[in-house]
Amino acid sequence: MGSADVVLPIFVCANIVIEQNKKKQFSIMKRITLQFSSLLATLFLFAFSCQDHVTPDPKPEPVAEDAKVTTLQIDNSGQAINDLTFRMSIEKLGTRSITEFGVLLSFESEGSDEFTTVPTLNNAFTSALKFDKVPSQGEHSILKKAVGFDDFDKLYFRAYARQANGTVVYGEVFDFRPGTIPAFNSLILTKNQNGTVTAKLDVMSLGNTPIAEYGVAYSYRTTPNGVVNSDPTINDKKAFYVGAFSVSAHFVNLPIEGGIFDKLYARPFLKYPSGKYYYGSVQNL
Repeated sequence: MGSADVVLPIFVCANIVIEQNKKKQFSIMKRITLQFSSLLATLFLFAFSCQDHVTPDPKPEPVAEDAKVTTLQIDNSGQAINDLTFRMSIEKLGTRSITEFGVLLSFESEGSDEFTTVPTLNNAFTSALKFDKVPSQGEHSILKKAVGFDDFDKLYFRAYARQANGTVVYGEVFDFRPGTIPAFNSLILTKNQNGTVTAKLDVMSLGNTPIAEYGVAYSYRTTPNGVVNSDPTINDKKAFYVGAFSVSAHFVNLPIEGGIFDKLYARPFLKYPSGKYYYGSVQNL
């Protein structure tokens, strides 16, 4: 055998080994590539899962709002100067329910310290004028007839609203001065045998405004089911006192048709030169 015959088998064997090594290396690289791809996918998923997820903030709780009220001036522009309309306005209802609202009053009288210039619900010298209405946004009012002006020198008043949680909101404090008007005692009514009624009026002071005329406004019914005005005015029946208005006792008879009545209501009145009237308190028989 020559040298060429020996070299050929060796070369062939070497090629076979090389091819086998190539296949083995390819297989190894393929496994490494698959493993690396799996590792990258795992790392990607892990990285994604570790990202910060922003949790949306919870919706804030609604802020509670108080009601808002405004004090309005007293209105006495009607026929009687002492028929007072107390007024207030609910500007905002707020988020708390209003359980009560109206106007607070405190009366200042000469020589007395039983009043407050800033009325509040918990003050001993404050009275509440409650409005018997459903609270709603806007103006509210209530009429008080024949307020006795000779009972006070000044009235302090303000709007208020009590809320469901117990808190109270207030409006601005205003004051009302009635002026100096005549002072007189309550009307005294006496039924006479002839069917008439005598009304006695004791005038205690004259005030500072002239009086054009004065008398008694009255209304009566003749049967229990008859119609009668329990707050009589000059538009009902009236009788005038004779003589100058003075500090003394004054008497006038109230004519009764047929001399018979079931119920009678009467009160004194003063008429001013301006045409306005002032009414005293109502008495009845």
